[in-house]
Amino acid sequence: MMTMMSADAKHILPYCKCPVFCLRGCVFHSWHYSCIAMAMTTRDNLTNQFTGQGQLIHAAFDAAFNGIIIIDHQQPNDPIIYCNKAFEQLTGYDRGDVLGKNCRFLQGDQRLQEGRFEIQEALLNNSHCVVELLNYRKDGSEFWNEIYISPIKNEWGVTTHYVGIQNDISDRKLNEIKLKSEAGQFKNLQQQKNDFISAASHELKTPVTSLKASLQLLNKVDDAQHTTKVSALITQANKSIGKVANLIEELLVSDQLLEGSLELRKTKFALGKLISACCSGTRLEGKYKIVLHGDEDLEVFADFERMDQVVLNMVNNAVKYAAGSKTINIHISSTAQVAKVTVSDRGEGIPAERLPFLFDRFYKGQTDDVQTSGLGLGLYISAGIVKRHGGDIGVESELGKGSSFWFTLPLK
Repeated sequence: MMTMMSADAKHILPYCKCPVFCLRGCVFHSWHYSCIAMAMTTRDNLTNQFTGQGQLIHAAFDAAFNGIIIIDHQQPNDPIIYCNKAFEQLTGYDRGDVLGKNCRFLQGDQRLQEGRFEIQEALLNNSHCVVELLNYRKDGSEFWNEIYISPIKNEWGVTTHYVGIQNDISDRKLNEIKLKSEAGQFKNLQQQKNDFISAASHELKTPVTSLKASLQLLNKVDDAQHTTKVSALITQANKSIGKVANLIEELLVSDQLLEGSLELRKTKFALGKLISACCSGTRLEGKYKIVLHGDEDLEVFADFERMDQVVLNMVNNAVKYAAGSKTINIHISSTAQVAKVTVSDRGEGIPAERLPFLFDRFYKGQTDDVQTSGLGLGLYISAGIVKRHGGDIGVESELGKGSSFWFTLPLK
């Protein structure tokens, strides 16, 4: 027997001239030894190659800005078996501190966070998850950790490991907490303002009602008993007290809409009757002409007084913002499901950027030419009343051509 060395191999193989038989009885000639040597050389080259790739991947993980950990799901308690440098910088722990531990140690005493239960569910279901957790560094300082967790499965589909990618989101989270706190404070202030408006409205209503009654009694006194000047003052006082009473009523209704406590007393009536009643005052002033179109006999089931308030608000808006338009058109129409009332003018129109806010609480849509009085509650209240009836409300306007405010009420 002789020995030989493959040209590419480091392995010394026996060489013999006589044939050798394998277990299956096949002749195993000496040239087979050369093939084995080449195969063993290739295996070693591949091993070195894979080792090089492993080092490359390790270096890549260490170069990442995100913290990366790998846990072994095949071992009890899912211990950490790898962490990169970014994880060390994020937490302050060295690899020797964390390897073999479950990553929950970062949570300190905060073991009841919702994100932790989401992680447990993901581990049970072999699924992905993204959570936010309050964690603690080695020095005890807090940081908010956004964690992406994904399973690693073997060729049979069995989850063997999990990889966790971690980001420090402390700045973002602290800003969110600050915004929530400010929103809560704003909500409390808003509630205090609403409480004040409600209380003030109720307190003002009683003396205003008493004053209004006194003025009504004065009106009944024989005209001959007081001068023209006194009569003018009484008339002006009645107008002023009427405005104050309307403002108080608006505040009360606004408060009821906010609380969802506005009561409706529904009856069946014709829309033509409603419009004639609420527009009588405007007609009596003689400054504006109100023209009614459509089906005046169309009946709805609604609160007459509240809907009177809605139509009156729309007519008043036409008077305020379309002073040059002396004709106000009111059109009644219907479909199979709803009745629709549209109040149109031919004024200057409303800028498009203001339209989305017209029905907001306390919004006063004054223009450069018109300075309006009031609290900016009229259209807000109108929208609330219509929606309480199950209807809809809106506006269409074009500069230079006028505006059309409309509302619908269900027919069934």
